[in-house]
Amino acid sequence: MNLLMLVWKNSLRKKIRFSLTCLSVMVAFFLLTTLAGIDHALNISTSANNQYRLMTSHKISMTQSLPINYQQKIATIEGVEAVSYVSWFGGFFQNEKNQLGITAVEHNSYFSLFNEYKILTEQLVNWKNNRTGIIIGQAIANKYGWKIGDKVPLSSSIWMNREGSFSWEFTVEAIYQTEDVATDDKRMFFQHKYFDKARAYAQNSTSWFSTKISPNANSDKVIAAIDNLFANSTSATRTTTEQVFIKEQAQQFVDMAMVIKVVLIAVFFTLLLIVCNSMIQTIRERLNETAMMKALGFSSFKLIQQVYLESLLLLATGAITGCLLANLTLAQVQQKMADFLPGIAIAPSYYFDVALLVALAAAVCSLFPAISIKRLAISKTLGAR
Repeated sequence: MNLLMLVWKNSLRKKIRFSLTCLSVMVAFFLLTTLAGIDHALNISTSANNQYRLMTSHKISMTQSLPINYQQKIATIEGVEAVSYVSWFGGFFQNEKNQLGITAVEHNSYFSLFNEYKILTEQLVNWKNNRTGIIIGQAIANKYGWKIGDKVPLSSSIWMNREGSFSWEFTVEAIYQTEDVATDDKRMFFQHKYFDKARAYAQNSTSWFSTKISPNANSDKVIAAIDNLFANSTSATRTTTEQVFIKEQAQQFVDMAMVIKVVLIAVFFTLLLIVCNSMIQTIRERLNETAMMKALGFSSFKLIQQVYLESLLLLATGAITGCLLANLTLAQVQQKMADFLPGIAIAPSYYFDVALLVALAAAVCSLFPAISIKRLAISKTLGAR
């Protein structure tokens, strides 16, 4: 019988203990992996896109609107290449359970700034020429079976139109594609010009501005210049980078960075306590066997190696299962949180970190059994029996 087979047989001697310990490890890595996926969305970099984009909203709250004419004033600031504006529409299809991420955007400039949304030129032109046209993501088109030319009735919980109704009708003019997980494929866009004329109130205002700065511009200086420009106005602004803006929206619900750190510490110590206890108990039960193996010529190193591999098997089984379950869960979480936090996914480098954590934890958990094996006296142990 080789070493690996011996490790496997010994690990499954106490099947209930092995299963329960693996279950505990699985839960720990499930939590860790799930939070790591959300942390990835908070810190993801969408290459050159969001490095040079700024978001400007009302200083008090995003629920407060800003005058649309701020666009021309921001455009005059040194280092600014382009400015667009967006208003949050929200909305749902048929009933409030079918919530949708719908925004009204400045149709001439928005998709030049946000070129991660891949739209056929012909479809984009048709959308610009139709004031009630709407652009939808491929995932939305697949979900509801919508295609180009379809009339789509949508409702809003916020915006009433001039007819006194919360129901709005749009025509699907374009379906956009995405190339990476950081870009949400479940959004919808329609023309802000139409929105501004059709809504019953808050004309000539917008929710926030998106600004693209030149690659050689100092983002901190541009941010300060924008906010200083409107510091004494009735609608003062607060400008941040796009990545910070997204992270702040998510952290309105919870400080994910702190949660992840706390969970990471808790997971590591939980692993040590659970697996250490299991391995110490295992070695205590096998004292006579260990002494006999020593008497037969097995070195302490070989016996310690066996304990380490058992710990590694226990931790790896739980970690792999936990990571797989977390990936399935994150697919559902991504659908629920895609409107304000796209990019929920596991980075490939995370699995390397998990492997290191498992290997390190296995080494620590084998420490006390290793000391017991090293100090084990054959004559005393077998003689006592």
